[in-house]
Amino acid sequence: MKKRKILTVVLASLLAVAGALDAPAAHSAEPSVKVLDTTATIADPGWFVSAYNAGFRLYVMHSTAWGTCTPWDRTQTQLKMALDAGLRIAVYTRNPECWEGGIEATGPYREQLEFFALDVELGEPPITRNMVDGVRDMGVRPIVYGIHTHWPLIMGDSSEFSDLPLWDGDFHDFDYAHWTPDLLSPAPVSYGGWNVPGNMRVGVQQKLGQDIGGIQVDLNSFNPDFLR
Repeated sequence: MKKRKILTVVLASLLAVAGALDAPAAHSAEPSVKVLDTTATIADPGWFVSAYNAGFRLYVMHSTAWGTCTPWDRTQTQLKMALDAGLRIAVYTRNPECWEGGIEATGPYREQLEFFALDVELGEPPITRNMVDGVRDMGVRPIVYGIHTHWPLIMGDSSEFSDLPLWDGDFHDFDYAHWTPDLLSPAPVSYGGWNVPGNMRVGVQQKLGQDIGGIQVDLNSFNPDFLR
């Protein structure tokens, strides 16, 4: 009887270990990637080199003149400096209706864009399928930028765009000197069909207005598997 009990305990322990191995990990096996976005004018190529050396791997910029759909005359210059420093690049426009001007602004660097982000923001029009199709027709990968508190005010309870990757926004304050990128911080909130099992966000904007080398940037964490 004692041998049977011992065997039962050992078998139960082995099954528990196997179950733990099969359970999904709370974090990706790959560490999150540091990403910065900014609307700033950056004149020094060395700034991008410093950003790369600090661990950033993607530079996202606003590519039209603020408040307009007119391509910004700094866009191609700054994209080139970022690429020369080893960074990947992507663009967005605050008004999602400016998607065409935003992509045209990138000129010869269009094919190197990681994505164009359709911005869902208070005070701006909602995104549409025509915008998504238009971005794709220009050969660029579309994603959605959204915030769980803003989404229902602009898009209602729509989950129509959950087939697109989500660049989430969920801000908190932290000491940049001790920042380690983490796609799961803060904990993802479900909305728009995202942040549910099998359809998590690919990036999250975590802090606004961080000064890095005299330039104000926003800090983000992205899934490395999403970047090409």
